[in-house]
Amino acid sequence: MLFVMLSGAADRVNVEVCRDHGVNDFMAKPFSVDNIYKVLQRIIDNPRQFVTTQTYFGPDRRRSSKAGPPKGQERRKPDESHATIVYSKDKVEKPSAPSDVWLFKLPNYLKQKMGSNAMRQPFVLPDDVLFAAEQQLKREADGFLDWAKGYLDRLARQVTEAKQISGERTANFEDINLIAHELRGQGGTFGYPLITVFGKSLYEVTKPPCRQDDANLEIVKAHIDTMRAVLREKIEGDGGELGQQLFKALKLAINKFAPKAGEQPAAQ
Repeated sequence: MLFVMLSGAADRVNVEVCRDHGVNDFMAKPFSVDNIYKVLQRIIDNPRQFVTTQTYFGPDRRRSSKAGPPKGQERRKPDESHATIVYSKDKVEKPSAPSDVWLFKLPNYLKQKMGSNAMRQPFVLPDDVLFAAEQQLKREADGFLDWAKGYLDRLARQVTEAKQISGERTANFEDINLIAHELRGQGGTFGYPLITVFGKSLYEVTKPPCRQDDANLEIVKAHIDTMRAVLREKIEGDGGELGQQLFKALKLAINKFAPKAGEQPAAQ
């Protein structure tokens, strides 16, 4: 069984957590059919060997033994002479000294199941399958504007509700951050990369522990207004001159309501 994580939260810490939990590969949003196809090809044609130790079981964190180690972080041995290597139930090579490391280099049955009998021949999907996937993604894109508008309305409600609260606003900002996460992951996938860019900006300014004062709510509102403009004008791609104007307007709003150096955030 293979696991591919598809997420807009492609921060290093999230990728490493997924890797350490046994995910075979990680794809960052936005994505395309071609991106997914290439990842599947890589996984099926060159699957990672599995590793068992006292503290880990899952795909090898290194895609290749030839890959160089992360600077100052590599604690694993450079070769496999210390490990028990399992090729099949009938073929097991044991090291000269006892070891708790097992490497599983099993036959690539998945490639056979996917219809590739020649192991040296790359895995290929039929053109009609790829075309159908592209068409489905386009149909999903047609509904993106309404979906995104609904999320922006939800953001606006959270801002209105939070402004009426004199105490803790944690729940409001948590929901705002969750919506921002969704927007940053979906925008580029459906042809609106500016939604991804502005969604990521909103995600960053509302990550806990963020300020929960009225000034930060104004920053949230500025992001909402900016993304509404993208949807209203149906700005695809980078938006050209209009896109640059939106960038500048949002930056001005963020600078206006951000606390100055040494200044304490306003009371909630």
